[in-house]
Amino acid sequence: MKALALGGCLFIVAVVFVFSYYGPWTLPQPQETPDNSLLDPHEVALAQVDAANLYAHLHELLRIKRSVLQQLRDLEQKCSAASLEVNELVRRADEIRTDIVKLNASVIFLRTSNKYQELAQDELKRQMSPKVMPPLRLTAASGDEELILPPPRRSDACTMERCFDYGRCPLTSGFPVYVETLTLSGCADDLISKLAKAVEASTYVSSSPAHACIFVGFVCKPEDVERLRTSENWRGDGRNFLLFLGGGVILNGNGTGRAMVLGVEFEDFRRGFHVQGILNDDLPDLTLSPFLLPLMTPAHRKRLLFFDGEYRGTSTSTGASDRGSIVQNLLDLKKFGSNGDIDITFSCNETTSTLPPACRSNTWCLCGSTAALEKALVESTFSLIIWNGGMDPTGVSRVLLGLKNGAIPVVLGKPILPLSENIDWLRATIQLPRARVTELYHILHSLRDEDILAYRSQGRRLWQTYFSTPSAFVDAVLDTIRLRLNIAALPLRATPIGSFYNYTSVWRETLTAEEENVGPVELPHASDTYQRNYTSTTMDAYRSWNDRFDVKSMLPTSPFAPILPGDAQFRGSQFGFRPIGGGTGGTGVEFSVAIGGNQPREQFTVVILTYQREVALSATVARLNNLPYLNKVIIVWNSQMEPTDLFTMPKIHVPILIHKSATNSLNNRFLPFDAIETEAILSMDDDMHLRHDEIVFAFRVWRENRERIVGFPARFASWDAEHASWLYNSNYTCEYSMILTGAAFFHKYYTYLYTFTMPDAIRAKVDEFTNCEDIAMNFLVSHHTRKPPIKVTSRWTFQCQDCPVSLWEDESHFTERHICMQYFERIYGYMPLLKSQFRADSVLFKNRIASDKQKCFDKV
Repeated sequence: MKALALGGCLFIVAVVFVFSYYGPWTLPQPQETPDNSLLDPHEVALAQVDAANLYAHLHELLRIKRSVLQQLRDLEQKCSAASLEVNELVRRADEIRTDIVKLNASVIFLRTSNKYQELAQDELKRQMSPKVMPPLRLTAASGDEELILPPPRRSDACTMERCFDYGRCPLTSGFPVYVETLTLSGCADDLISKLAKAVEASTYVSSSPAHACIFVGFVCKPEDVERLRTSENWRGDGRNFLLFLGGGVILNGNGTGRAMVLGVEFEDFRRGFHVQGILNDDLPDLTLSPFLLPLMTPAHRKRLLFFDGEYRGTSTSTGASDRGSIVQNLLDLKKFGSNGDIDITFSCNETTSTLPPACRSNTWCLCGSTAALEKALVESTFSLIIWNGGMDPTGVSRVLLGLKNGAIPVVLGKPILPLSENIDWLRATIQLPRARVTELYHILHSLRDEDILAYRSQGRRLWQTYFSTPSAFVDAVLDTIRLRLNIAALPLRATPIGSFYNYTSVWRETLTAEEENVGPVELPHASDTYQRNYTSTTMDAYRSWNDRFDVKSMLPTSPFAPILPGDAQFRGSQFGFRPIGGGTGGTGVEFSVAIGGNQPREQFTVVILTYQREVALSATVARLNNLPYLNKVIIVWNSQMEPTDLFTMPKIHVPILIHKSATNSLNNRFLPFDAIETEAILSMDDDMHLRHDEIVFAFRVWRENRERIVGFPARFASWDAEHASWLYNSNYTCEYSMILTGAAFFHKYYTYLYTFTMPDAIRAKVDEFTNCEDIAMNFLVSHHTRKPPIKVTSRWTFQCQDCPVSLWEDESHFTERHICMQYFERIYGYMPLLKSQFRADSVLFKNRIASDKQKCFDKV
């Protein structure tokens, strides 16, 4: 109790002190005030407390306290509400600022797109030359008047200008060929049988002689010419006829009139008019399996030089002394060889081989069987051919056998080789004057491995393209005549888009917001096609025969077309060009509104291969909405099942076409669809997630490297030293040799090559494994360009969250790809893939630039 009392007293004293010291009232003062300056102010205040009013003051203070607390609570609530409102206003202000930025970007985007649409429209109005399409066929008619040709001054003086009726062969005729069958019945000549079947299977063959440009006749024996002269198509002098001579048939010019002749030997060969043929044994009956051909590596083989033959003739025959000198020099050369690397024999060993009965007089005959000779050539780096002068059928056989087996032909003399009008034989054979025989050993040893393999590779491609089958040779002969007339080849047939089930299109918001303006969205416009129909037969002829090996067909476009000089787009050839900043250049702002570069404006087509992954497919297509430079989207539906009822396709700014494949084949990814109207193709998997800036940047890089694959995920061909074979490597490496075609740009030209000219065995292996189509395309492009692909950005792998299953997850996936690498190398005869050690990023990537400038791309 005392403690309570004491506590109460202390409380009262404290309260009195507070109210007296801080209170608003005035206490009564005594009349005589002592000097309080020396006292404690608390004691003074305590002495002045009026205890009678203390209780009332306490209640008043408590009431004020409650009122103040309530006001504080009200203010706190109002402050919290105001804070929430401020936060909401700030958030809305941020959204409005973002919307303003987007709207400004959209305005710029729309203005730019509209500007370039107006420019494109203005260009079309001012365009003077019409667009060229595949040529409409214009052929001769039966009522046309025959061209009266002046008689040649001599029987052997025929040329194309003097003896050929060009009036039957308009430039757009397509080169129709009519086969005259008068002499085929009863003909037992094997060579004629092969050639006739090949001609009848040619794409140039026409059933109408009235519309034919040339007529093909067959001569099994000399008297067959008289039978052909009775044909109404002979027209009195054999004009526009091409006579195929059988083995051993030699005609003089008097009997053939104005007809061209394809033969092995001639009495009066008219260069540029007649065509040199090859022997029956040089034309295989069936297509040779590529696995029967040797690999092109190593460059140096067991033997350096090989020759095995015997001269059939007399010591008094023409050139006997010269021939004897060459033989002696070659025998001396043999002594310089080491370990028997020079294998030269000038007499057939009677115990193992004899002279073939078909060997002609005064020529270097082959010893033994062709199979034995090929076995020796496979082990030889070079094959020696002693040319007999003029037309030498046996020498031609030796050259072709050398090309086939990788033994580089070394010809002593001045050869006349088949199809030399167009084939550059100096790139596949070494031709030396006979006087250089003493320097032959030094010349052969001076060649580097690169040169040896270049000779060997060119020879293999020449043999495979023009001499490997009767059809290949006949097509080459007909193409020779066609090019003399400057007639373009027939276009290859594109693949039509197949029918498809009905599906629902719905508008869907783009899944990823593209805040960066990376280019204008224009109306779809097609690339120019068939613009070089005539020049393909003139300035492109050499490259078509010797580099690209595509002479037998005409394609709508080519990645190898010439480009204009840098100033042409500002001086008269500006149609379609969109230079950056009008030609002054610039940074991000100017860069984003114009395609620039060295080519006129163009777009690309997206081709997506899909198989029962509807959700992933729809999401991938939705992300393509408003993608600059996109022409259309083609979906290759590989499944044989109908889509589900819930399947919907998002509506985007370009057309979407869906091709229903007849079979489930990964080769369908590379079909040359007729709906692809652009040169550039972006091949994508149905689960590929790429930003717009990545795609547009890759497209810009491809425009500068049109002949190559440009894309994102890179892979590597690694060498397995233990097994001496190639393996597929998907690990991170500082080198790469392939770009996966699940996200890659390439030229439409390669879809034709993949479908029509690539070896069938490769497509069959793709179907067998349901795998490796991307490896096959990389092999094909590198084989034709001898360049590696180009990787862009840091993308290496892609993960699909919406995909139920992926092919690469199968345990056998990588094993199959190892097998494909080795299989494809065996078919090509060498490893076409080349390595690259760089990737492409935009010019100002990671550069510090002024604050008032923008980079070309923000993230790539």
